[in-house]
Amino acid sequence: MRIRPFLGSVRGLYLVAVLLLLLPVYSSCAPAAAGKAPPIGSVLPDVTMKDYAGQEHTLSKLKGKIVVLDFCSQECPFSRGIDKDITALAKTYAPKGVVFLGVDSHKSTPPDEIKEYAAKIKIPFPILKDVGNKYADALGATRTPEIYVLDKDLKLAYHGAYDDRKGPEKKAEKHYVKEALDSLLAGEPVKTPKVKAWGCTIKRAQ
Repeated sequence: MRIRPFLGSVRGLYLVAVLLLLLPVYSSCAPAAAGKAPPIGSVLPDVTMKDYAGQEHTLSKLKGKIVVLDFCSQECPFSRGIDKDITALAKTYAPKGVVFLGVDSHKSTPPDEIKEYAAKIKIPFPILKDVGNKYADALGATRTPEIYVLDKDLKLAYHGAYDDRKGPEKKAEKHYVKEALDSLLAGEPVKTPKVKAWGCTIKRAQ
C-alpha cells in the first residue's frame, strides 16, 4: 500500500481548501473597481450628495440647466492645477445658466478639509463629498480631474479631460470643456465629446 502519495494528495487538497476559504477575505480587502462610463448621449444616474457645508444637491433637480461635474481632489497636483482655470470658467459661464459642481471621491479627505481648501482657493461652486466613491463607481470615473458635461436634459455631452495640458502648471492649447459649453449654449453638438482623462487615480475606499 502506498501511503506517502495518498497523504501528499490529502495535504494538497487541504491546502487548496484553505486557500479557497481565504480568497474572499483577501478579495474584500481590495478597493472596489469603477464601473463602465455611461455612453455619450445617455442620461446620467440621479444622485443626491452633500457638500462640505452639509447642504444636499440632487442632480435631477438641475434639469433644464447645463451641468459640469468636476471629479476633483485637493490631494492631487493635476486637480489642483486646473482649479484657477475652472474657477474662472465657472465665473464666466454661471451667469449663462451653467451649473458647476465639484465631486470629491477621495477616500480620506473629510468635508472640513475640503471646505478649508475651497475657501483658500476661492472656488465659487459647491464641492460634494462622494462618500465611499459610490458615484464615481456609477459613472466609471477613475481620475482627478475628470469632467462630465451634461446638457439641459442631463444627457452626457462631454466626458474626459479638462484640457490638453501636459502637466499641472502647463498651459493648454485645446480647451475641451469650454468648447463643449460653447457648443451646448449655441444649440450645437459637441465636436469632441470624449477625450481620455489625465491626472491622478481616484483613491477609492476599500
